[in-house]
Amino acid sequence: MIPFNLFFEKALGLIETVTFKDIGPVSAKVDSGNGAYNVLHGLKISDYGDSINFKTVGNKGITKKVQEYIDINIGSGNIEKRPVVLFDIVVGEKQYPNTPFSIADRSQNEQKVLLGKNFIEKLGGIIDVTKNNNIS
Repeated sequence: MIPFNLFFEKALGLIETVTFKDIGPVSAKVDSGNGAYNVLHGLKISDYGDSINFKTVGNKGITKKVQEYIDINIGSGNIEKRPVVLFDIVVGEKQYPNTPFSIADRSQNEQKVLLGKNFIEKLGGIIDVTKNNNIS
């Protein structure tokens, strides 16, 4: 049996740092209630059919191949169609190549990245809401 204190040392914090190969380190909210893909902040999205171009954290311009489009219920019956693209990321010391992220405007959110339930399960699935593994 794993001692209680060792078990929780490996728990995710409510806020984690995700390092994107294309962007660098970004603060992310861990959201076990989000069953959809991870989300990355993106503005000025230009759709070119099989690829998109957008501005993201640090006003960096990114062009990525679209893997698919998903419909997200954003409340009150409003559906938003979002592109899904792949990023190579690092969380903690582990690399996660080709991780799917939907792109959406997160201007009003403190964390510009949201990690969803499916990805959280890959990270271990245990969240300690008192923990903050943020870069700042």
